[in-house]
Parts: sequence; C-alpha cells; structure tokens
Amino acid sequence: MAKVIVSNKVQKDNSRKFKIRKDKATEIDADIEILEDGDYEVDKLSVDGLPSTMEDGTAITWFNNFAIKKNGQYINQSYKITIAGISALRPSKKLVLIDGNTNNGKPYVFTGDITNDTFELTDGDPAVGGSPP
Repeated sequence: MAKVIVSNKVQKDNSRKFKIRKDKATEIDADIEILEDGDYEVDKLSVDGLPSTMEDGTAITWFNNFAIKKNGQYINQSYKITIAGISALRPSKKLVLIDGNTNNGKPYVFTGDITNDTFELTDGDPAVGGSPP
C-alpha cells in the first residue's frame, strides 16, 4: 500500500516536538515528542486504505497516521505521542496500532501504559486508532 502524504498538516515546534493535525473529521490531532536530539522529518499520512477492522471483525476508527524519519529512514527509537482524550477511551475501547515492527503489519491492540493521554512508541511509521469506533 502506497503511503500518501497529506501536505501542510505538520507543525514543527522545535527539533524534537511536532504537532500532526487531523485531516478528516474522524481524526484527532497528535503531539509527538522525540526523546533524542536529531534532525527529523515528520509527515502526516492519509488514513485512506488502512484496514477498517481488526482480525476479529471489530471496526476501527483511525485517529492519525504519520511517519518520522531521520536520515531518510523510519526511526526505531523512543518517542511520545499525546492524543487528547485517549485515556478516557479505556476500558470500553482499545487503542489500536499498525506499524512495521509488530503483528506483520496488521492492526494490533496497544497494551502499554497511557498516562495523561500520552504513550510511548519506538516505530517511526505508525497509524493510531481505536476499536470499537
């Protein structure tokens, strides 16, 4: 599946902090903080074409999709994502991710900690959503 960059949706606050603005009404803005200094490229990616259901058939609503690169490669290092309201989703909804490192590129349920709407990832090419919608 080709990644489609959505222009003019990334605001760079400094070399490690970025805001990825939503593109569709169902999406939510995401704040990214990369934990190491570096020269990063961040792109907002379209949610079009992402799977609409989990493997068990439960529907997914995608909150945001983005890519973080350093020297032209997707990063594989710690960064924090903050999505307003995401803590309130649990336990009735699950946080769902797709990335290149886990579950063979299929949606999976994030089982890590979410504190004050913030959680930590290491894969620089995630899509973030919730299920059920």
